[in-house]
Amino acid sequence: MLSTRPLTSLGDMLNLSEGRFDWLTSSDNLLEDASLLRDRLQEDGYLYLPGLLDADLVNEAREVLLGQLDGLGMIDRDFPIAEGVAKQPWQGRPCHHLVKDNPPLQQLLRSGRMMEFYERLFDSAVRSFDFTWMRVIGPGHGTAPHADSVYMNRGTRNLYTSWTPLMEITPEIGGLTVMPGSHRLDRLKKYFEGDVDSYCTNQPNRSPQDVHEWIGPLGDGKLSQHPAQLQSRLGLPWLTAETYRPGDVVVFSIYTIHGSLDNHSNRIRLSTDTRYQRADEPADERWIGETPVGHGGAVRKGMIC
Repeated sequence: MLSTRPLTSLGDMLNLSEGRFDWLTSSDNLLEDASLLRDRLQEDGYLYLPGLLDADLVNEAREVLLGQLDGLGMIDRDFPIAEGVAKQPWQGRPCHHLVKDNPPLQQLLRSGRMMEFYERLFDSAVRSFDFTWMRVIGPGHGTAPHADSVYMNRGTRNLYTSWTPLMEITPEIGGLTVMPGSHRLDRLKKYFEGDVDSYCTNQPNRSPQDVHEWIGPLGDGKLSQHPAQLQSRLGLPWLTAETYRPGDVVVFSIYTIHGSLDNHSNRIRLSTDTRYQRADEPADERWIGETPVGHGGAVRKGMIC
């Protein structure tokens, strides 16, 4: 059954009609058949895997994280810390650094069931990026539609993201949205091949928007600031889950368009993004090492435009 209540992303009211919105299709019945998992990934661009991970370990990781956020003054102490209610006025900030001091989270993402899944999927030894994206999203707008390729395509393209909810996330709290089949759209090939850390060496007077026309209208990798318009323009639906639960994972390719719903609750939405690939293939140097450099001037790459 489709949603009967309004859903928004970046303030846009999404079209919830048939063919424009739906719930994710579970692939948990395919877990023992890597060939079928790969076929579905190739066709849909994502795998929704409810209960893949140890829910108790997820809950341990969340408890540690909420304690960290409380220490940073981001939790409203008028409520139990375990509820994760956002302190108002909400002041979001990067929290990626918290991962290294959260042993249950490290265990969850880089060992056990997660790594075993990717070893089956790749039929190979696996490595993950050393950088983990910690998502600590308070009330307000969600994430703009984009593909990961424009941020991490300097290594293998055979790279997948695990989006891992660390709490129960309903559409009101604003979970991940995925656009199935978007990874196969020929009209997006130029976008997919872009790199947010590139610049034109031969045309220094071009504006940033012109220079980066192949990586979104703002040159920051975001495909659109209007998720509802993107539904119509690409002719593909947005998918999400009726409820994401601890232990669930959504896997998608670096070419799959995704974003998130807005958070209309008073709670902080907690999740992580981690990336996995074959260990014997090159990794994007921006996201590996003891202190990954990420984006910025140190990794800018000139090209002829």
